[in-house]
Amino acid sequence: MVNPRKIAYVTLLGRSEWALVNTYYAVASKGRKPKRVFVFTEKTYRDKLPRVIEAIRAISEAYNFMPEIESVVIPDNSFLEADKKFKELFQRLEKEGYTIGLDVTSGRKALATAAVVQIRDFPVDRIIYMALLDMDFPDRPYMMIPRHMQRLKNFLGDENVSEI
Repeated sequence: MVNPRKIAYVTLLGRSEWALVNTYYAVASKGRKPKRVFVFTEKTYRDKLPRVIEAIRAISEAYNFMPEIESVVIPDNSFLEADKKFKELFQRLEKEGYTIGLDVTSGRKALATAAVVQIRDFPVDRIIYMALLDMDFPDRPYMMIPRHMQRLKNFLGDENVSEI
């Protein structure tokens, strides 16, 4: 049985660190406090991991929680390797009683596709995507982007979300 208090947050790092960090900020600011965070990236973007993990820690601390953070590096464009890693992770999280939120905002196609393909059999309650309505703001912190220019979407829900 899934315990709603045991939340895992799986996020995908691609070209934009800001896309990942700002989406995490938006989710945390709406009250979602994961116990564990998993950052998946491709080999090309692995050098961005330390900054992203530092940002996740800072945001979490600002909202009074401290998740365990793990990173997973996949070979570039390796759908099969990504598929295998997501399946292994989702199986482990399900066995441990976690509810999973998946953020695909910054993810490259191989990672995003593999993650979404795997969710069909696991307790994923959110597929999150943060859209910016104006591309003049792509590399700014969340709080510096006008709220009306941001659309946080849960693809497993009906509307843009205010509670995530």
